[in-house]
Amino acid sequence: MAPGDRLIPRLHRIILVRHAHSRVDPARAPREWGLTEGGRAAAVRLAALALLDHAGGFYAGPEPKMIETLAPAAAQRGQTVVEEAGFGESASEGWLGEAAFRETVQRFFARPGEPPAPGWEPAAAAAARFERAARALVVARGQASPGTVAVASGGRALTAYLAAQTGLDAAAAFAQWEALRMPDVAVLELAPDAAPRMVIPFGTLTV
Repeated sequence: MAPGDRLIPRLHRIILVRHAHSRVDPARAPREWGLTEGGRAAAVRLAALALLDHAGGFYAGPEPKMIETLAPAAAQRGQTVVEEAGFGESASEGWLGEAAFRETVQRFFARPGEPPAPGWEPAAAAAARFERAARALVVARGQASPGTVAVASGGRALTAYLAAQTGLDAAAAFAQWEALRMPDVAVLELAPDAAPRMVIPFGTLTV
């Protein structure tokens, strides 16, 4: 074992947060949407979750809805939300109706190596950049990072990441995405000598 390895915790946990309800505006790109009034109220309730007391850092994709979801929790603990592009939602273009959107997301998980629609990011690409960003948080420059961090993102990116980490097949991934609440919370455990493990699945905690 290299001397620096002793500084790296053997176990890390990522508190994964699906953002609260966003204000849908077909005239603007989803990456520009913020939270609804109900979404902001839900973010305040989320802040009271004792689980977040363990977070040594709060991170979010660059979308306002993600940052606004974690902002009350971070502020309550004397921290700020750090924007990280790697945690952004899977890229998409154009406004789709509900049925077409659902079909596109099904293809997103069914064929992860391909764009499910023009201008959409493949699921495998979204999962890979999310994984790189997550790994950079738990081990940075050979020094110990906080053992637990909170990360807010979008439902597709979160599910694609978890599917890649835990081996969910396409049908299970799509079912998990459909069942996600706004907001929703899960905890993933990462260890260097074991497969990633879901400690708390999405839908378990009341927010």
